[in-house]
Amino acid sequence: MTELKGVVFWGVVSFFWTFCKGDRSVSCVFSEVCILPCSFQPADALAVHWTQLAAAESVVHSYYDGRDQVQHQNQNFRGRTSLFADWVASGNASGNASGNASGNASLLLSAVKVQDQGRYVCNCSSSAGTRLQFIRVSVDAPVKTVNVQQAGNRIICSSDGIYPEPDLTWSTEPPSELVLQSSTLLQRTEQQLFNISSFLHVPDNDTDLTYVCTVGTRRNRRTSRLENPGTAGRVQGAGIVAGVILVSISTMVVPFFVEKCIKSRKSKPSQQQNISIEEEPENRPISSQRILEETQSLHPQENQTASLHLGGAENELTSLGSWTRRSEPEGHTHQNQNQNQNQDQNQNQNQDQSGPSEPEL
Repeated sequence: MTELKGVVFWGVVSFFWTFCKGDRSVSCVFSEVCILPCSFQPADALAVHWTQLAAAESVVHSYYDGRDQVQHQNQNFRGRTSLFADWVASGNASGNASGNASGNASLLLSAVKVQDQGRYVCNCSSSAGTRLQFIRVSVDAPVKTVNVQQAGNRIICSSDGIYPEPDLTWSTEPPSELVLQSSTLLQRTEQQLFNISSFLHVPDNDTDLTYVCTVGTRRNRRTSRLENPGTAGRVQGAGIVAGVILVSISTMVVPFFVEKCIKSRKSKPSQQQNISIEEEPENRPISSQRILEETQSLHPQENQTASLHLGGAENELTSLGSWTRRSEPEGHTHQNQNQNQNQDQNQNQNQDQSGPSEPEL
């Protein structure tokens, strides 16, 4: 019976207040801090009571006897409400040393929930009387992001964590007479927020249009675009094909060059060895044995005589040939060799004309 009388009382008070002055509207943002304003005339024995008006009244916050009183506070508001203590204390007649014309009993509501929306009353009573102020609170979870992506011949648009219920629309740029076929799905979370998603079917022959998805509420709207989905798909496919071709060419060309480099490295030592072998006879002095072999082939009957004469001159020819190689330029090397061979041949002919000589004892 007492609760019924309280509901009737606040209903009558609310009617006359709305009719005479109206409510003060406050818009709060989900999960942020919101301030519900309330003021009073400074006086002694100040008491402030904040109540949420609903089917059943909920005590939001109370202040009396010079301090906060939260023992009867509704569990939904536990730990999320406070008053500006200094300003409330200065509203008392005994503490109003600054001479303010009015006190401040505004409610600080933190971590706003969807359930916080509704109608509130601020009841300030003191020795000067009672003052009621009605606040209408609305809660918004604005649209933060809109995600658009393509999956085959469908474009998917989605946005999460929105309140109140959002609307989603599709359009094209430039505007066209194309009939857009879409299906939209709306889900409700435990926090009473909305998640919305929509699927748009894209015609296969359309590649010149930009598709636009717009999600909005009473607080804000956001838009996201997907430019030329058909062209983007073809470009992506062409890029994949080009990548496959490049990989195939690389697998064929790289081993060929590696093998060629290995062969070229192996051939360099053999070329150097051939060059050193060909140069070796040019730097080597003429041996007496070689001269003896050539002389024997020309005069086989005088082998013994030539051997005796050449045996004594072997050391001289060896030293002479070595000194000649070191002292003369490379350009005269072959000429000196020919001169030495001619001198040896003339000497052998002179010996043949003079007759065989007896070996010295």
